[in-house]
Amino acid sequence: MLTSRALYRSDEQAKETRLTLSELFWQGESTLDGQTLDITAGKIRLDWGVGYGYRPLDLFLPYRRNPLGIQVEEGAGVLALSSYQELGEWTLIATDSAWGRSSEAQLVTQNEQQGIGLRHYRLIGESEIQGIVYYDNVRRGLVGGSWVSVLNSAWGVHSSWLYQREYWQYQRQTEQPIELVKQENAAQFLFGINWANPEGHNVIAEYWYDGRSWNADEWQQILADATLLHQQGRSPMAFAYAQGYQATNIVAHNFMLHWTWDSGNGQRFGMDNLTPTLDVLWSPEEGGWMITQWINWQAYDTGSASLELELAARFFGGETDSAYANLPDSVRVLFNLKGKF
Repeated sequence: MLTSRALYRSDEQAKETRLTLSELFWQGESTLDGQTLDITAGKIRLDWGVGYGYRPLDLFLPYRRNPLGIQVEEGAGVLALSSYQELGEWTLIATDSAWGRSSEAQLVTQNEQQGIGLRHYRLIGESEIQGIVYYDNVRRGLVGGSWVSVLNSAWGVHSSWLYQREYWQYQRQTEQPIELVKQENAAQFLFGINWANPEGHNVIAEYWYDGRSWNADEWQQILADATLLHQQGRSPMAFAYAQGYQATNIVAHNFMLHWTWDSGNGQRFGMDNLTPTLDVLWSPEEGGWMITQWINWQAYDTGSASLELELAARFFGGETDSAYANLPDSVRVLFNLKGKF
């Protein structure tokens, strides 16, 4: 049986401190042939994703809702020109994701892209739609879109999709355990439904598929290979397989159930401004899961200044040969402090 340590080194790691500038940008407007253009330039988080657990249209520096470790919300280099109509918007954009690098991992550095694209957004009745075409030096062309619709005061649905011509993926090799190789043709798709009531309860259920991720058979083979290498006394080679956890989505098929209770609707557990949240992420193909419980407290908010504290506990488990069950820790506790001054 493969234990959770089979894919990870247990040696002491060197401590490192890094200061990250998340955003620094300028926004203004200009007039061209009687048409007003909004201009954005600098380092900024500019994403058009639709969804909660995963957002396929976060094209430039994707943000993971439930990361395995600590991540930093960081912007990309952006130059964007936007033209607004009564019910729509056109945006021409150029980006450089190398402006933001919170990790030196090979998969991250290989996905640093520079590109240009066009986006159109339109409001049609109770629905919002958008379409995007984009070309960069990594994906070599992509097309995507989304649809969001409000059904009534309680229910809504959302969906997004993306196709890209090329992508980087870790693959098993004959002469070495794993190698990052360029692959062709990958699709991503997400569909979700959300419900809310006047008491502040909000529930979101989502399914998404990521064609760039390993499926259950690939994970089982990887874990079997790692076990064999350990038995042969070649543990350093086995540890290389842990790079599979760097993927945006660890597994291809995912279900998520999200619940939160908005603190704006009275006291929670005897305290004002306290918001509990629960996320359950399940991989139906291989039986792995991740559960995250948050408690968020808005200590104060004056409009110009605010302080927010968040405590989270994240649990991993599932079938013994699942990706989540083979992480080195079954529980992780995180504390976040957010402020505006």
